[in-house]
Amino acid sequence: MNYLIHPKGKLAYQKVGDGKEVFLIFHGFGQCHRDMLPIERIRKPNQCFLFIDMFYHGRSQWADSSKKLDRVIWSELIRSLQKQEDFREFHLIGYSMGGKFSLLTYELFVKELKSMTLLAPDGIKTGLWYSMGNYPNFFHAAFKGVVFKPNRFFGLVDGLNSSGLVEKSLVKFVKTQMETRSKRAQAYFVWKVFGSIQLQLGNIIRQARTYRTPITLFIGEYDKMVTHKNLDRFSGKIPQLKNVTLPVGHGQLIEAAVDYLRFENQQDKI
Repeated sequence: MNYLIHPKGKLAYQKVGDGKEVFLIFHGFGQCHRDMLPIERIRKPNQCFLFIDMFYHGRSQWADSSKKLDRVIWSELIRSLQKQEDFREFHLIGYSMGGKFSLLTYELFVKELKSMTLLAPDGIKTGLWYSMGNYPNFFHAAFKGVVFKPNRFFGLVDGLNSSGLVEKSLVKFVKTQMETRSKRAQAYFVWKVFGSIQLQLGNIIRQARTYRTPITLFIGEYDKMVTHKNLDRFSGKIPQLKNVTLPVGHGQLIEAAVDYLRFENQQDKI
């Protein structure tokens, strides 16, 4: 592993390849860089993939949970990474929560972006999961209680499921992500530290239209977490954006997207 040291924390990443064409690759909530490694199968000889562990995931460490990660700090981190790995222009690939950070990076570094690939990105139509930072302080205290004493919460989730008010797939996602104390703590600190980051979608759309950045958006046909309905108002405003729908759910999208891109690369060679 490689490490980028910053006063606010230590960002871990795995470097694959030594080509001059650099890709920054961001994983989803509850994952680490290893979950994105299947993407290495599409790497070409002239390319370098940097698989990044987000803070509170993998080996990355955030120094102080009372301090929020904001766009200024994120910009400093990416600029430091450019200096450490000696690149300027780069590509972005992000899945779920990593898609949100890809969009944020695009917003901050648009003139240096060569392309962006988004897999079921969070942040376009933001849900409760990544909005906790915007709630009043008393809500944080209540949520902290849920994280460390979850029985009532799980009972509520089961009740909503039984009444048909919540999709079964969403219930499964919640329970999987919060099934152990360590996972619940991870969720709490991710929401606390990342929650204040808000994308300026109108600005991102204007940038995409101005710079004509190649953008590919992958969506799972059976994904209940990130749906076409959530993304259509964004994607429909970017003429060059390529929409790809694959017959999978949220959790299978990485592998499915890799298979699609490998096939596309093979077709380009013919």
